[in-house]
Amino acid sequence: MKKRLIALALLSAASGSSIAASANYNATVNAISDANIENTTPLHFGAMQPQVGAACVMATGGAVTGDCDATDANISIGLVTVSSLSANTPMNITVTGTDGTNVGFDADYNINNAQGTHTGIADGTQTAIITNGTADDITIDVFGTMTVLQALTPGSTYVAEYTVDVSFQ
Repeated sequence: MKKRLIALALLSAASGSSIAASANYNATVNAISDANIENTTPLHFGAMQPQVGAACVMATGGAVTGDCDATDANISIGLVTVSSLSANTPMNITVTGTDGTNVGFDADYNINNAQGTHTGIADGTQTAIITNGTADDITIDVFGTMTVLQALTPGSTYVAEYTVDVSFQ
């Protein structure tokens, strides 16, 4: 019997097998979804003077001054809504104006519903924010300065775009 146990022990040691077990398992993660960006209220400066160099400045509350008609019914501050957010997520937001046909736009903006205060942000400035604890939609108030780069044709409409960029930190 001893010889048989010794033989089994030697055979077991030579084969490298043991009585322990091993298993593999997966670690899983879901990537946070991209945010949705919607132009809720289009930005409109109303009417402005057509000569080169004319500038219309919109303040944070939507009032316009400068070379524009402050009583124009079309005046509206831009409102952009960022949705499909996760709570307490660090993000970067940037709003950048561009030149269009005959006019240029230099954006200023406020970010609402994020942790902390983010107001009076200058064109092209990347702003680090953290979404609030309930993942409310973030709204961005867009205003700034529209400038005539080439003489405008009276009665015509001109557009300069702005870009809203939302990214993860």
